[in-house]
Parts: sequence; structure tokens; C-alpha cells
Amino acid sequence: MDLSKIDRELVFINKKAQPSNPTPVNFEEEKKKMMKDRFYNPQFKYSEIISNLLEAEKRLKKLKPDNSVFGRLLKQKIEEFTTQINLIKNYGKPLFTNYSIKWYKKPSPELVNKAKELLKLEYEDSSVAHTTISAVKKFTDILKEYGLKYKVIERELIVGANFDIAHQMLYINKNKKFTEHEIRRLIVHEIKTHILRSENGKKQRYKLFIIGFPYYLITEEGLAVYNEEKEGFLTNDVIKRYAGRVIAIDLALKNSFSYVYNYLLEYFDKEEAFLLTSRAKRGLSDTSRPGAFTKDHLYLSGYYPIKNFVKSDGNINKLYIGKIGTEHVRLLNYI
Repeated sequence: MDLSKIDRELVFINKKAQPSNPTPVNFEEEKKKMMKDRFYNPQFKYSEIISNLLEAEKRLKKLKPDNSVFGRLLKQKIEEFTTQINLIKNYGKPLFTNYSIKWYKKPSPELVNKAKELLKLEYEDSSVAHTTISAVKKFTDILKEYGLKYKVIERELIVGANFDIAHQMLYINKNKKFTEHEIRRLIVHEIKTHILRSENGKKQRYKLFIIGFPYYLITEEGLAVYNEEKEGFLTNDVIKRYAGRVIAIDLALKNSFSYVYNYLLEYFDKEEAFLLTSRAKRGLSDTSRPGAFTKDHLYLSGYYPIKNFVKSDGNINKLYIGKIGTEHVRLLNYI
């Protein structure tokens, strides 16, 4: 089967297999209950999105790449999409955690121990708050500097900022008052890492550089954290938050929402502890049960391999060719 055709077909499947981050439809309602009773375990509900996935599954099964270097990458991406679809189909169901671990894995014991040490860091206050309007302007200005025609849009239920490359939108939290430090850090994380890798991916021959090579995400998030450190924005409070995500997942795999939340209250305020716990428990319905959405450990678990990549004389510029992983750099000459 023609590899270029398979490559283009995966773009369609990528659209059908979204979203990969489960968002409960009753999130705010359950949050209010939790804030009134710190021993309450939220009961999350999710919208039905199976119809799109059935077509994606059907089309995936028809794809038969060859055993060339690029063909093997496409095979791995097909396997990844299959796991992603199964994860989405199991929002709120018993097998959700299994598919999350299959796709994102879970934090290693070594990473958990490192995260526990990072939680002990002293909090650092950083800069003054800005209104959302000034935040919109700052993001817009930096996008213009790069010649990128993205619109900056305010939205509810966004942690900080995220982007939509297909529609060239950068979304930021509508209700958050960003500090100068936070804005500059998010510029490094979202624009100077994620968006630049995506935009460069558009210029490559294959669409896989845009939708992402197999299991590229650990490099994606690790590089963003590395860039934050390189430009001086990986302060104690930021690294503690990444460590908190690792601990939240590790605990959530074995405990209830309320257990994780109360543990994190020793290190974070109520709002941050709730956010970290809800990110780890999203995808589950009855959060009194053990289980987790394990994606959030990738920020910290990806950060250390990037540091090792650079120390080993890896060319970091090559990671900006598109959405690839460090392990794919050596394959570029064969594609």
C-alpha cells in the first residue's frame, strides 16, 4: 500500500480520534461538592463520542504499511491510534486505566522518588499579575514576531494555555490572572516549543511530522520543560507542579480521589491540589476507586531524557523538524 496515502489517511484518523484528554461534563458541579467536603469522591460523567471512533477504527484496519523505515513508523503509529481509540471508548469504564498505561505508561519508581524530593522545594513568588487582556496582547505580539497568524482566544476550563494547529488558535484561561513570569513561561512552553515544532512539521514531506511520530509526546513535553529551564522559568513552584503531577498519578493508581487530594494539601493550596488530583483522576467515573489517567507524568519523565540527549551531543535543532521523539533523530536520513 502506498505510504504517502497511508500517511494522509492517518491525518483523517487523527481528527476522528480526538479528544485524547477526557473532560467530565459535570466537572464544575463535582468540584463544588469536593470543595465543601474534602473527603468527597467526585462522580464524573462523560459525553458519548463513539460514533466518530467507529469509522476511524474501520479505516485503521485497512492500512497495511511495508517494512521500510517509514513503513515501520506508520505501523507503530497505527498501533498507537488503536490504543488511543480504545482509551477514548473506555472513558468512565473499568478498562480505562489499563489503556492509559498502555499508551502513556506510568511513572517509574525512580521518577516517583525524584518527584517526592522536588515537592520539598520552597515556594518562590514570581512577578505581578496581569489581566487576561494584557496576556492576550503579549501572546499575540510574540506570535506576530514569528510571523504566525494565530488568534489568541479566551476559554473556560483551560489550565494555562493550549493550541489548535489546524485552526491556528491559541487558547488561554479566561478567568486566570497571569503573572509576568507565567506569561513568559507559557510563551516558551506553548509557542517556542509546541507551536514551532508543529509549524515546522507542516513544511515536511509527510503528515506524520505534524500529527506526531509514534509516542513522540514524552519528547514533546520534556523538551518544553527543558526549554523553560534553559530560559530561566523553571522556578521551584513550576517544578513542584510537575512533580505534583507525578505523585498524583502514582497515588491515584492505588487510591481514591479524596486520598490523593488530602495528601497533596500538604504541599499545595486547595485549588492546586484539586487541579492536580482531577487531572490524574479524569477518565474515571467513580473516583473513589483506584485508577488514573497517566499522561501527566510525561512532563517530568521526558525532561531528564532531553537533558541526557543534549549532554550526549544530540542536536536539539533536529527536534524542531516536526513532532518527533529523540529516538527518531537517527532515522531522519532514511525518510
